[in-house]
Amino acid sequence: MTQPQNQQKANNNANNFMSYFNSKVLPLTADIEKYRSKIFIGVIIWAVFVFAVPLLFSIVVLLSKGPITEKIMPLAIILIPAAAAVYIPLFFVKKIYGMFAKEKVIPALLGFWGNYTYVPPMNPISAIYKAVKNKTGLGGFWAELRKDKKTNISVNPTILARLLRFSSIEYDDKIVGKHNDVDIEIAELQTSYTTTGRSRDGEKTSSKHTTFSGIVFSAKLNKKFNGITLVSYDNIDKKRGLRPTIGAQEISSMSLTDVLNFGTQLADAAGAVKDMVNTAQEMQNSGKSPEEITAAMEEKYGKNKNIAAGEEQTSLKLDDVHLEDPLFNRKFKMCSTDQIEARYIFTTAFLNRFMKIAESYNYRLKAVFIAENVYILIDSRSATTFNRKDWFEIPFFKSCKDPKNYQEFLNDFTRLLAIIETLKLNQNIGM
Repeated sequence: MTQPQNQQKANNNANNFMSYFNSKVLPLTADIEKYRSKIFIGVIIWAVFVFAVPLLFSIVVLLSKGPITEKIMPLAIILIPAAAAVYIPLFFVKKIYGMFAKEKVIPALLGFWGNYTYVPPMNPISAIYKAVKNKTGLGGFWAELRKDKKTNISVNPTILARLLRFSSIEYDDKIVGKHNDVDIEIAELQTSYTTTGRSRDGEKTSSKHTTFSGIVFSAKLNKKFNGITLVSYDNIDKKRGLRPTIGAQEISSMSLTDVLNFGTQLADAAGAVKDMVNTAQEMQNSGKSPEEITAAMEEKYGKNKNIAAGEEQTSLKLDDVHLEDPLFNRKFKMCSTDQIEARYIFTTAFLNRFMKIAESYNYRLKAVFIAENVYILIDSRSATTFNRKDWFEIPFFKSCKDPKNYQEFLNDFTRLLAIIETLKLNQNIGM
């Protein structure tokens, strides 16, 4: 498609969105805007009240005699606490307003593209919001915190662990639906792990390392892959790629099926996973304990048998894959357990389309092709500053009735759906 054609398509999309917004979304925003206005006015009044005395004090200090260097400390002592007294409540107010607004607006916005389901985040902020909304008090807050945080998230952590090191996952918004007859899931999340050490004074220290912050776009295809193919803009740990390792904190929050999926990676055969899970499920239904199931699974699959092929798999490994495109080889690392299948996936046509998607996200992509699924990880941190982009947010300092304030949402979701269209995932992969 030429540049003028792309521009025309973008203009048509924007015009159609404006019409849809006015008819379907705008009527829902009246109550939200009243709520936002009240909160905004309350924040301003609070800020004026908190800063009134500090500002008068600051003027007196600045007008007094003496060098400016002697005035900095008194100003800092009174202004910094005042700023904190405004910023901290504002942070929570913005978050809770975001929960309220997104719960109302995002499902309506998604209707522009079709039948999609929006799943809100599950975290302490959302627990506060739900407790206030449902008027359940502290007991409701604790009940929300104790809920299974994997209930509405189906992104398999063992898949992510093939490319990422982490001990915890923080989930944010999720959107599920179907585009061009392809089942998709878009989940915003952040993965991290913590290391401990000692300071120079001998004090115990801990450091949190964020390994990914962005979008995981997953699609279920008609094509089933026999091997595992990994792509990453940075180095790939091949050992982790074959035997994904997850920290104890993440394992403790998995369901039984997830734990069994993780344990059966010892088999190192992607084609055998479904058989293993079915076997484990049958044992679970028969009343066996988790310990008995784990022991039986290790005994049955611990010798690297390729069940699908009916043969022993003694040396399955990930090998580097070098394609003909020099730009791809500069921007990405690629490895696969099946060189032929990897090249079948990344034909010249598919590679060109993949690079178009990669360019639109500054080449900060990772991808996993496994079983009948493709997972594309879009790291939304800047390559230089590592500032985190928040996806699918409703502005707090702007009117929720103005469609122009949803332009970023329109652009973001349209670009994500374009992954299906550009890569033609509704067709046979590699075509």
